[in-house]
Amino acid sequence: MQASLTKESLQVNRIQKTRVIDLIITFFLFISTLLIGADVIGVNIGINLRLDQIFLVITALLMILRDRFKFKKNWFIVLFILVSFVSVIAGINIKRSILFYFSIIYNVIFVFYLYANYIKYYGPKKFIKVFRATMYLEFILLLVQFGLKMVFKYEIPFMPSYGEFRGINRFSLWFYEPSYFATYVSIWLSLSLYMFLIAGRKTYIKDIILSLIMLVISTSTSGFVAIALTFVLVYLLWVKKRISLKKILFLLFVIIALLAFRLIFADLFNVFISRLFNSSLDSSTGGRVTKWMETYQVFMENKWFGVGPGNYGLYLGLDEGYVPSNVTLEMMATLGIFATIVFYLLTISLIYQALKVYKRSKKRFKLLPAFCLALVVFTIILQVNQGYLRLYHWMLFGILFGLINYYKMILKKEYILRKKMQQEEMENNNEGIINQ
Repeated sequence: MQASLTKESLQVNRIQKTRVIDLIITFFLFISTLLIGADVIGVNIGINLRLDQIFLVITALLMILRDRFKFKKNWFIVLFILVSFVSVIAGINIKRSILFYFSIIYNVIFVFYLYANYIKYYGPKKFIKVFRATMYLEFILLLVQFGLKMVFKYEIPFMPSYGEFRGINRFSLWFYEPSYFATYVSIWLSLSLYMFLIAGRKTYIKDIILSLIMLVISTSTSGFVAIALTFVLVYLLWVKKRISLKKILFLLFVIIALLAFRLIFADLFNVFISRLFNSSLDSSTGGRVTKWMETYQVFMENKWFGVGPGNYGLYLGLDEGYVPSNVTLEMMATLGIFATIVFYLLTISLIYQALKVYKRSKKRFKLLPAFCLALVVFTIILQVNQGYLRLYHWMLFGILFGLINYYKMILKKEYILRKKMQQEEMENNNEGIINQ
C-alpha cells in the first residue's frame, strides 16, 4: 500500500481519542487566555498576584497529567534566566528582587511553555479558535462595561471604567489602564488584518471590525498608534509584489474612514490623536519622556546588572510601586544591559525562526508571519509603557515558539513521507523491469 501526503498523515502529535481531560484543558486555557490581562483582579503580596496566574498553573498541571507538557530547550530563555539571576544578586533589595525573579520563572514555565505545548499537542487550529473566542467575549464584556457606564452610570466592581479625561469616558475592561488594554488588542488587530488581506481568510473581517471598535472605546493614544502602525505595515506587505485596483481602492477606503472618524468623533480625535502633532513629545506622551530620561540616568549608574528587578522605586528613594514608563529602559535600569540584549535576542530569534520555517513551507503556514507581525507591533507599542513581565507578552512568545515547533514537525513528516513515496515508486519500477 503506497504512502500518501494526506492531511491525516501529516498531523503531528494527533490525539487519537479526545478525553474529558482534553476538554477540561481547553476550557481552562480559554479562561486563562480570557483573563490574561486582568491586572485589577488580583492581590498584592509584594507583587501583584493575579487570579489568572492560578488558572494558568491549573492548566499546566492538567497538561502534565495528560503527559502533554514538555520543556524544549531555548537557549535565549536559558540565558535570560541566568543573567536575570545575576541581577537579583546585584540588586539593592534582594528580597524584592527574588519575588520578581520568581515571576520570571513563572512566566517561563506557566505561560511560555504552557502555550507552546498546547499548540504542539492540540494544534494551531484549535488554539486560534480558543484565542478568537476569548476576544469575542472580551468585546461583549467591553460593550457591557461601556453601556452600563454611559447609560446607567453604573460600574461593575471588577470592571470599573478608567475615569474621564477632558470630559471623555475611558475604558480598559479589567486591564490596569487603557494603554495596557490597547497594547493587548493590537495583537488581535495585527493577526486579523494580516490573515484577511494577505492570507485571504475572509472570516477575519469581523475580527478587524471588532478590534477597531475596542481600540476606539479604549481612547488610548497608543491604541490609535497601533491602528496606524498595523495598517501601514500590512498594507506595505500587501502591495510589495504588485499594485492592483483592489489595493488602491482599499487605501482610499481607509483614508475616507479616517476622515469620517475625524468628523464624527472630533473631540476624541483632538484629545487623543491631534496632541501627537500639536504638542511637545513629552506633553503628548503624558510626561513619559521626562521619566525616560530619569530611567536612563539610573541605567547609566548601574549599566551591567541594574538595580535589581522590582527595585527601581526603592533605588530612587520612592515607593516600591514607582516604576519606569518604558519597557526597554525598565529592563536596562533593573536587569542591566546583558539581560536586555538577551530579551530582545529572544524576540528576534523567534521572528527569524518563524519566517525561516514559513519560507521552507513555501509560504503555506500563514499564522507564522501573522504572529511575527503581531509581535513586532506589540513590541513597538509597548515602548510607551513598562512591563517585561506582562503575561500576554510571554503568551505571545509561547505562541510563536509553539507554532515554530509544530510546523517544523509537519515539514519533517512531509519529508519522511515524500522519501517513502519515492522509495516505493522506485521499488515498483524495479519490479516492472524484472517482470518484463
